[in-house]
Amino acid sequence: MKIRKQIAVAMYCSLAVSVLTTTPVFMLTGVSFIFYPWALLFTVLMALGMWAINIALFYFSRGRHVLRYLLSYFMSLVLAVGMVHGLAFPRTGGFGGDRNGFYFHLILFFSVDTVLLIVQDLVVIREQNAELRMRNVEAANLLLKQQVQPHFLFNSLSTLKSLIRFSPADAEVYVVKLSNFLRSSMAAYSSTLVTVEEELGMCRDYLDMQRIRFGEALRFLIAVEEKGFLPVLALQGLIENAIKHNVLTKERPLWIRIEGRGGRIGVVNNLQPRDGVEAGGLGLTNLRERYQALGGDEVMVEKTEIDFSVEIPVLHENRDHRG
Repeated sequence: MKIRKQIAVAMYCSLAVSVLTTTPVFMLTGVSFIFYPWALLFTVLMALGMWAINIALFYFSRGRHVLRYLLSYFMSLVLAVGMVHGLAFPRTGGFGGDRNGFYFHLILFFSVDTVLLIVQDLVVIREQNAELRMRNVEAANLLLKQQVQPHFLFNSLSTLKSLIRFSPADAEVYVVKLSNFLRSSMAAYSSTLVTVEEELGMCRDYLDMQRIRFGEALRFLIAVEEKGFLPVLALQGLIENAIKHNVLTKERPLWIRIEGRGGRIGVVNNLQPRDGVEAGGLGLTNLRERYQALGGDEVMVEKTEIDFSVEIPVLHENRDHRG
């Protein structure tokens, strides 16, 4: 797991621990609050030091939690002894004259260390769960690709066979579009993210192919200026769903609009559903899970009496998820 996440948590957690441990001491003992800022600074540094020890022990122990806890508590004991020795020895000549101070610091260090260890474990578990969720989503996405490609190729070859017989000119254009689409999709096959331009390029080729297949029954418009990244085949999957779930005829053409919406991209189609088929389905569920795993904003779905709209956010950094 990346160390910077633990370091980031250590920074703000140390201040919180400092306030929670220092404030009650001043309130219960009657010590002047003039010394409060210095005590606060001291406990912040103490907590940061203990965090540094625990982070080092986390990588040293290599997942052996019992060993990590024992070593961490041992270091807390050393720090507590060193604290009492440094503060009490010049005045009392040793620990015997300041036994209560020793116990106080020992309990304080053990308590703070326990809290830090628990917080560290929660951070580690959260990161591991996020990584596991990403892997599961990527595996589901790969399975979806493997299922879609043979089905898509079968339909494409069937369409091409008909075009060769009845419209050789359209068949030639169709082959070029199919070649472009397959080349782009295979190049992005091992990626999680592609640029908006790459995704729109695949969408144009796919829509041109479907336009040859359905003629005037399918109409579309692409108006996107957004820059950034998208989950691979995100827009193409939404377009495919729109064609799959709606009636397309020359008298009742299907309109598909792909439009930029200020950092988001919407795919909208007029609603004329096929009997027994509902909009959305597993593809939309998969897309939502992919965005959740990527830490992106929510996928927004809106259905009215006349149209169906899905709006997805554009990711503005690569986030190291490209294959």
